[in-house]
Amino acid sequence: MEHQHSEEELKSIAKQLSCPEGEHGIKTGEMMHASNLGMTSSAIDALNLQNNNTILEIGHGNGGHITQLLSKAENLKYYGADISETIIAEAKKNTAEFINQVSFQLINGTDLSFSDKQFDKIFTVNTIYFWNNPLEYLKEVKRILVDEGQLLLCFADKTYLQKRPYIKYGFKLYDDYEATELLRKAGFKNIKTIKKTEQINNTSGFMVDRDYYIISAIA
Repeated sequence: MEHQHSEEELKSIAKQLSCPEGEHGIKTGEMMHASNLGMTSSAIDALNLQNNNTILEIGHGNGGHITQLLSKAENLKYYGADISETIIAEAKKNTAEFINQVSFQLINGTDLSFSDKQFDKIFTVNTIYFWNNPLEYLKEVKRILVDEGQLLLCFADKTYLQKRPYIKYGFKLYDDYEATELLRKAGFKNIKTIKKTEQINNTSGFMVDRDYYIISAIA
């Protein structure tokens, strides 16, 4: 039988998922890496990385997937941006051998302190739920992409997430239509959606289906 969490426990879980902190945050980062791995791998494949690309990942987690990303093409430059100092420290540890190819930056979740047209490709997995002003944030993403640069937005469908008890604390849920409309309003074009289903372990140890989207858009 699944443990019934108190309201305070649920708030704490939601807070750690949005911004992992401290020792608990390191464990949260490991758990998130494992549960996001299928989605992250699908997103990396869909990026169709080319030699010499400069890539930004928003909300990179503990960085356990970055080695896989860097193997996709020659001379890639990876930037990670996250709101958690704990998670950035973990990602630096996990990518120490690639110090010349990776760089991490602490961000505030409101704007992105990078130069105009700095990145060829930007991707983010399971972070859209936490954006305070998603339209303005997507405009920031567009600003730092080169002309014709690609954004890849990967997130779980709201029908899956609505069943999670912690979701009412600080999450905004989306389906593919809502996310696509946001991208259009932010000025993106050539918006294409892939829907996928994967089986993952839930907190009770049972296998459940998770529907998710990979939405590609061009600046």
